[in-house]
Amino acid sequence: MFSRRCLALVALVFCLPAMLCAAEPVALGGRRELFVDAALLEPLAGRAQLRLHHPMPREVALTLNEPWEGNSSGYATVIQEGDRYRMYYRGHRYLLDPPPLRQAQSEVVCYAESDDGIHWKKPALGLFDWPPTQNNTGNKQNNIFWRGGAETHNFAPFLDTNPQARPDEKYKAVGGTISSKGLLSFASADGIHWRQLSETPVVTQGAFDSHNTVFWDPAHQRYTMYTRFFSEDNFKGLRSIGVSFSTDFRTWSTPVGLTYPDSPPQQMYTNQIAPYYRAPHILFGFPTRFVARPMTNQARRLAPVETRRLFYESIKESGAYTGAEVTDGCFMTSRDGQAFHRWDEAFLRPGREAEGRWIYGDNYQSYGLFETKAEAPGLPNEISLHFIEGAWRDEQHRLRRYTMRLDGFVSLNAPFAGGIATTVPLTFTGQRLTLNFETSAAGSLRVAILDAAGQALPGFGLADCDELFGDTVDRTVTWRDSADLAALAGRTIRLQFELKDADLYSFRFQPAQ
Repeated sequence: MFSRRCLALVALVFCLPAMLCAAEPVALGGRRELFVDAALLEPLAGRAQLRLHHPMPREVALTLNEPWEGNSSGYATVIQEGDRYRMYYRGHRYLLDPPPLRQAQSEVVCYAESDDGIHWKKPALGLFDWPPTQNNTGNKQNNIFWRGGAETHNFAPFLDTNPQARPDEKYKAVGGTISSKGLLSFASADGIHWRQLSETPVVTQGAFDSHNTVFWDPAHQRYTMYTRFFSEDNFKGLRSIGVSFSTDFRTWSTPVGLTYPDSPPQQMYTNQIAPYYRAPHILFGFPTRFVARPMTNQARRLAPVETRRLFYESIKESGAYTGAEVTDGCFMTSRDGQAFHRWDEAFLRPGREAEGRWIYGDNYQSYGLFETKAEAPGLPNEISLHFIEGAWRDEQHRLRRYTMRLDGFVSLNAPFAGGIATTVPLTFTGQRLTLNFETSAAGSLRVAILDAAGQALPGFGLADCDELFGDTVDRTVTWRDSADLAALAGRTIRLQFELKDADLYSFRFQPAQ
């Protein structure tokens, strides 16, 4: 005789298809979807997995060697406006030898620009003199656009895409530290001539001595700010990230800490969070991870040896550092802005020891992804981003450009042995399905369209799908040489992907060609 528990299990098994059918479908419309998380996926089968990819190093974009720049310049922001690229960054230099650590000069905020996102120039703006004089009457042949108080440490601009934004506030920024008792706000009509908006800090809870970031969120009709934040409760004092909101850029909510489900406690120094421009319903974050290590014999021999020694000698009296601290770049994503799927594996490792990036202050990512042309004609555009290198070294301190494939941060991957991935129920608009993928010469990718219960629709099974192979950012899927999906638009379906030695980065339903 069955127990009540057995009867319940039997009922669950028989009800499972109905439960699957009853699930509320995700309405994709025509938006692009990426595999940066498992939000749209059922449990993977076979050898399928989500695979993190890494940026490719390119040329040095900018050397920070002007007299008003130096070995602690950084916190760069890049804003792309069509064919025009703007870069904002802090100019600053520390003296390490002889100890203690001290400023060589006051911090300033600098500007660079580019026509292609690859070659950068520092224009003479004629706004502030250097060296500073009492009445600002000295030589102004430099790229300094702001010289003020604590906000120069981390002045963080953004292009305000709020349709209600005033023309004279097309660009906005925040900046400040503990010494300013919080973050002040700023505005500009042209991105070069700035004025202070707030008389007092708009956000006062937090640490702030990091790169705090802001953007307009059209989905929620509000501004979102991510700030340096220290965890409470079980992880009190852990370097982390907080989020605050505003509808008018004047009044802000009290910051609350982000959460990282299924990720162990780690120290996040910056955040670099923004909507991914090709799929803005997903937030991308590129925090710098701070790792405190003891000073061992191995750490003493890790390049840059002399810089590490000088750095430690300059700060050892504080007792806050061992000199063996290191930093690298991470990647995380969110669909609600507060809970983030964070990869524990590094997005950017410090690299080969002889290159000398195994030191605190290196591998900080700039704020802003921007699109650039590929090196060879006919290839698709790439995503560019910058990382700092040469921390504490005047002669080596610079920004290097890295590149990523369009949507190429994480892929749905399977080896040649194969794997299967099936989506949750969804609906779409459009008439064809396009994919961004790559395979080996022997690899392949097929797509089936299933009904809500998981059964292949007639004519859209895996066997009906024309085999896909190659390397492209935009390939239309066909079933027996037909791409027409118009009859399925608005209907609840599932997609099933069969991969063999292949990576699938994104998919999108689009109008007919």
